[in-house]
Amino acid sequence: MILFPDTKYYWSGGAWELGSVTGYPCAGDVSSLFGAIDMDLHAEGHNGTDIAAQYGTPILAPCDMVITDVFSMEVVSTDPLFKQIKNLFGNSVWATIGDDWRVMFAHMDENPRVFEGQSVSAGTVLGHVGSSGMSTGPHLHWVLGPASNRWLGRGNGNVEVLDYCDEQETVAFTPTGSGVIVEDKRAVALKALQDARAAIDRATAAMY
Repeated sequence: MILFPDTKYYWSGGAWELGSVTGYPCAGDVSSLFGAIDMDLHAEGHNGTDIAAQYGTPILAPCDMVITDVFSMEVVSTDPLFKQIKNLFGNSVWATIGDDWRVMFAHMDENPRVFEGQSVSAGTVLGHVGSSGMSTGPHLHWVLGPASNRWLGRGNGNVEVLDYCDEQETVAFTPTGSGVIVEDKRAVALKALQDARAAIDRATAAMY
């Protein structure tokens, strides 16, 4: 299933060798995959996917959706849930895609450009890349999960968002001594692992 046809995911390469993204929601290198335990902040498993990009890079809606929640660092609230989400994800936008999916875009550098209840089409500016909330540098934190997972907490059916993009398979090739061109084994192995992860993600999502 492709939910984000205007997003191209090249699964090899990039600064972290995790691939790169072009198109919506923003272009950049993938710096952390869903489920990663690559740093203390992700010790229990990364609940989304990180795309590293420069401060101020526009974040565009990757498909038609309805904005349900907007969090701003400028809004002062004593509500514990509001404070927790704002501290974790900073300036962020949450939306639904049809009846089945929920998506989040986090760590924006300024107040989001959309409002709660707004229906947006693919390409609408949601905000700009930043590092607000619990973040170590400018990037987009992008999360996809079932509509039933209200705040997209980990372990409740979230999936790797990149598996729902228009993937472009970029396989490295290496010439052999006999002149025969063979696929780079590392690239093939990475693709196999990502395919297996995608199958597990979808099976988990179907349980919630």
